[in-house]
Amino acid sequence: MNIKIFGQLTDITGNNSVTLEDVADTDILLQQLQLKYPALLNAKYAVAVNKQIIQNKTALQQDAEVALLPPFSGG
Repeated sequence: MNIKIFGQLTDITGNNSVTLEDVADTDILLQQLQLKYPALLNAKYAVAVNKQIIQNKTALQQDAEVALLPPFSGG
């Protein structure tokens, strides 16, 4: 599964996308990402699945479009 990374979160991951295997839901996704990139534990970001920001554990299909989004500022 390919996860798109945006904004200052790319400073943590060193890339604008990350690939993970066998990710059943967003809780597992976040655990795997935080193990690989411990600085994500202290970062503020939202998780979007198929262009919808999610708040709770969400099941993931292998072809799901997942993104980590930094905080937005209005204007």
